[in-house]
Amino acid sequence: MNTKKEFKVYYLLISEGTTEFTIFAYLTKNKFRELFEKSSTKFSNKVEIITEKQTISQGKLGGAGHINDFKAKYDLIKKSYSGQKLFFLLDKDLDDSLKIEVVIKAGGDVVQFMEFNSEYLLLKFAGKNPKKPSEFNNLAEFRNYSYREFEKQFRKKASDLKDADLDLIFGTVSDEEIKASFNELFSTLS
Repeated sequence: MNTKKEFKVYYLLISEGTTEFTIFAYLTKNKFRELFEKSSTKFSNKVEIITEKQTISQGKLGGAGHINDFKAKYDLIKKSYSGQKLFFLLDKDLDDSLKIEVVIKAGGDVVQFMEFNSEYLLLKFAGKNPKKPSEFNNLAEFRNYSYREFEKQFRKKASDLKDADLDLIFGTVSDEEIKASFNELFSTLS
């Protein structure tokens, strides 16, 4: 009897910051643990780059900023981890989100944007009815609102969330809605 050898697909995980990484870890290690364990797709956050101008630790960019800032970090990662497939988890409320997406996809990598940012998405999932970006003059105002509203509603910063907090938030929405919000992440599974 011939058994087919399963090939693993490896991605280096690059998150915008702590909050995005915490959400990723929760989804892959808790909420959908079995699904990710059975998959041949594996993720690693072991991206470490420390230079005079850039620090990327445990796959965290420390923010994505504008296109030039992101491109400098992206080029450094691509050079340091040549041949590796990258998976980015970023907020979509950056002024240059569309340009950043073009850079990532042109490099053959994958990006999962959080609509519109981590705080907004978590507020939405928790049923807090957050305001949308269209209700603000610019994305900077929207980002500031999202951070403040999150702290007001949850009495902590999103980067301080623990699994118990995420259980409460993600427990209020269907698995289908979560998968739709993280469609790129779930599309990598094989």
